[in-house]
Amino acid sequence: MTTQTLLRPAVPWFKVTLFLTITFGAIWAAGAAVRSGGGDVHADAAAPILMIAMYTPTLGVLLTAMVTGELRRPRDLLRETGVLPSRSLSRLAGYTAVGLLLAPLLALAALGVSSVAGGFAFHNPLPFESLASMLASQLLIFPLGMLLTFGEEFGWSYLLPKLLPLGLWRGLLISGVIWGVFHAPFTLQGYHYPGMPGGLAVLAFTIASVLFGALLGWLRLTAGSIWPAVVAHGAANLIASAIPTVLGKPVGVADAAFHASLSGWPGWVVMAAVLAVLIVTGQFRKLAV
Repeated sequence: MTTQTLLRPAVPWFKVTLFLTITFGAIWAAGAAVRSGGGDVHADAAAPILMIAMYTPTLGVLLTAMVTGELRRPRDLLRETGVLPSRSLSRLAGYTAVGLLLAPLLALAALGVSSVAGGFAFHNPLPFESLASMLASQLLIFPLGMLLTFGEEFGWSYLLPKLLPLGLWRGLLISGVIWGVFHAPFTLQGYHYPGMPGGLAVLAFTIASVLFGALLGWLRLTAGSIWPAVVAHGAANLIASAIPTVLGKPVGVADAAFHASLSGWPGWVVMAAVLAVLIVTGQFRKLAV
């Protein structure tokens, strides 16, 4: 056994298992609450449950930290999860700006891919006033969106560092799969892809989660902070998801979300392309080092 092997950190499997057990137990309870309330995941009555559900990963962190004693060292916990930045504030500001722009630009590019494939038609002329109005309204409620996405990202930012001893790409892949499957209680009820069979919907959203999760992981680790990922997640939920309905409409397809959104196949293509650029330019190699 080499010195490098002895010094290599191990995955804290007890913490990971406990965190996932609590988080998944809570999210499935939330999904069951929606189903028992009528099963319409898009209904107004389901909205409070969905918002609470976004904090189930935070619940997982807090209860796990309480059991393992990490909660007795709150500053260390906040540093490990990136709530307290580990790098300069100027670097944090720059990557937070990247996070704000990332999802909307990816969504626009995905619509371009879908349009070329014949799955989306842009309005002619483009409704720039409507787009500006949508952006203004979404930015007004953006602090609330960040508050909600923090509930998820705090959990994933707790999990990812614990998986990194497996290797950077394995850690990102596993955390992305976990993120996608985490949404299954609502995806199975038609939340992300209305009309798509439940199993296929979970698979589709898991693919999107792996790709977008790798980009969020890059932001999180490069910036040394959770906040760029929180902002990027919020921008995906509030801005990127609204762009397709403002700029055009799907053409001859049954499931608009799959054919004309960031979580659909055009989004997969665009996110994979961006990841390829980051890989070729050595961005992930720097993280691995």
